[in-house]
Amino acid sequence: MLSVVEEPRRIERAVKRLNSTLKGVPARGVRLTWRGGELTTTIRWMRDEGFWWALEARTARNGTANRYALLLGHAPDAPARRESVTCEINLPRAGADRRLAGLIASDDAGALYLVHSGRMGGTRQGRRKADFRSFLGDGVWCPLAWPDGRETEALVVAPLDSPRFARLLGQFVNSVRAFKAGQALAPRTGLCVPPALLDSARAACDRRLVNGALHEELAKRGLFGGAADLFTLRGELPRPLFALVADGRPDELALAVGSLSLAAAGGDRRLRPILIAPAALINSHDVALQALPFACVGYRWRGARAVFDNLDAALA
Repeated sequence: MLSVVEEPRRIERAVKRLNSTLKGVPARGVRLTWRGGELTTTIRWMRDEGFWWALEARTARNGTANRYALLLGHAPDAPARRESVTCEINLPRAGADRRLAGLIASDDAGALYLVHSGRMGGTRQGRRKADFRSFLGDGVWCPLAWPDGRETEALVVAPLDSPRFARLLGQFVNSVRAFKAGQALAPRTGLCVPPALLDSARAACDRRLVNGALHEELAKRGLFGGAADLFTLRGELPRPLFALVADGRPDELALAVGSLSLAAAGGDRRLRPILIAPAALINSHDVALQALPFACVGYRWRGARAVFDNLDAALA
């Protein structure tokens, strides 16, 4: 479970880390507009991730700074002189304010996360938090403990110390854009054995990236049908069934191997069990894993994208 961070110094450090982690190409004097407001400021375009961002200090009516506003915009192309804000994540400078959708949270190890309540402003009439929760059902939704003892559920946008922070934030911006426009996200297939409830919030974020990259790689190989098909067999090829190890812990690996071993022992020739795990983990258990009755595919991070070793051989 994550806990809300309310200490001003920890929030300040978290915001400084966010500001230093996100780089981007600066665009100065851009006029930003959103429902009920506008602002002229400098934004930074994250070209590879397809969004721009700006961080502003906001003040209360008495003139004191009371929150940070992380302004975000979907931008597959370079920003123009006028841009619309896709979403705004407001963070309190101190304390725990449920009126703000954004917050900084920490796990038991003290790692910090950018978290969002799931409440969306600027959506079409009738849209509620529950609608966004349903829309982004494959997001990393975690229990969240508040200082007063209350527990709620919130969306983990990204771990602040993750080298894939920008990629995860860009995915969040794109999801909000699609939700507000009434669009549907690209369908995700049931490719993977459901994970046991072992993932940390950080590992769950990585799992989502790896699963998305795996989906794209299989789509490139023509293994998917139309939008109405969850998975389409081509000829006599068996249907892959993956178990994905994201954290690399022994208990997670053991459960993944156990799930695939049961599938392999079931005798269903239409299934081809395949283990997906960090390449370093597979290499360290190479002898033991070679004895398993299914293929093992390692993945490595190339920047913020997972790339797979020997995927074609495992599918053959």
